[in-house]
Amino acid sequence: MFNTLLKGLCSEDRIHEALTMALDKMPKLACTPNVFSYNIIIDGLCKVGAVNKAFILLEQILSVGLAPDVITYNSLIKGLCITGEIRRAEEMLQHMRSRGHDPNAVTYNTLINGLCKNGEIEKAEELLHDMFSRGLQPNVITYNTLVDGFCKKGLLDKAVEMLQCMISKGIEPDVVTYSTAMDALCKEGETKKAMVLLRVMKSRGKDPNVHTYSILINGLCKMNKLEDAKKLLNEMDSKGILPNTVLCSIIVDALCKRGEAYEAQKLLYQMFHKGVTPNLITYNSIINGYSKLGCWKDTIRVFKDMIDQGFQPNEVTYGSMMNAMWENGQNKEAEKLLDLMVRRGIKPDVVSYRILLLGYANDGKIDDVVNILDRMQLDHVAPDYFANTAMIKAFAKNRKVDDAMCLLKRMKQEGAKPDLSAYSQILKLQMGRFDDAKDLNAT
Repeated sequence: MFNTLLKGLCSEDRIHEALTMALDKMPKLACTPNVFSYNIIIDGLCKVGAVNKAFILLEQILSVGLAPDVITYNSLIKGLCITGEIRRAEEMLQHMRSRGHDPNAVTYNTLINGLCKNGEIEKAEELLHDMFSRGLQPNVITYNTLVDGFCKKGLLDKAVEMLQCMISKGIEPDVVTYSTAMDALCKEGETKKAMVLLRVMKSRGKDPNVHTYSILINGLCKMNKLEDAKKLLNEMDSKGILPNTVLCSIIVDALCKRGEAYEAQKLLYQMFHKGVTPNLITYNSIINGYSKLGCWKDTIRVFKDMIDQGFQPNEVTYGSMMNAMWENGQNKEAEKLLDLMVRRGIKPDVVSYRILLLGYANDGKIDDVVNILDRMQLDHVAPDYFANTAMIKAFAKNRKVDDAMCLLKRMKQEGAKPDLSAYSQILKLQMGRFDDAKDLNAT
């Protein structure tokens, strides 16, 4: 009964109460804690990172004549791995052997996981071979940990080799194994290989889940293979697998980046009717998509819809809206939106200011440009390379060569260099001035 109570307390992270019960209340009730009681508390302490306290309790176990078992040592090794003390965990493995306790699969899996998280994949693989030599059979968790470790180190060939090894040993990879390998392949742009792995997965009777599809669709979208991504989305639909919000946002963003904002919003409404709730990222993608297409009315419509759905705009939303206003020649309205952004406690970033700078500079409104630069200085936001270069071009285009030269000088002082086209614009103006002076002298 007491051990059940100890388990309950530890599961709720009430470790101090569990200790009080085991060391104080139980003895008073003539109920001496046994090794199982101590194991429960040691495991609880290790899970919350209190490994040193767990070792003090181990000393107490020994002092009362109780013998720790493999479960005790497994908990301690896990605790050391959680706190990143891998060397001590390895020493504990040797210590338990020296005391006549044979490590089991849990011991090895715990240490292999700790080594992989520490980036020591080679040592983790050595432990796998050690398991074989001691007659222990690794399980799917062992292999999944190693596959993930190789993937995170960028050793994709070794990860695939490990996957093939587990199959040859009669251990069937699960959806986690396949998804981990596919994720690594997609991150390296190897979407073809990831799709081959999907076919292998299906042929072995393993059904992909929403996480698997998300990995593949995200990888395909990044490679601009939207048609293939749509096919997988349709496959999900045919299998009754509902996309989640993240997956919906991935496809919406990819469509918008390809200039298909209308198609993206259509997909959004379809997902909404199926019970998938869009998030702020989804709306920002569509607003940005319409903004880049110059579809001012659609941008406003989606912005209002987003507000109606209870989402609060962030700096990305405001940046996209300001860009749409700039494209529509509404620079003053864009500046008002910047003011609204500030009133709502959102600090404008360099992108927001860049939009206003470019708008006013292209219109030749130098006083407004100076005002925005002053605001930026007060907010401790420096114009970036793109803003400076574009302003030089805009000044030059509007024959404001002195302003362009002044900005060019400041950029050089700050260690930045505009591109060659900006220099070319200024040079043309300077040459124009020289020609005008020659004409004046000739009269």
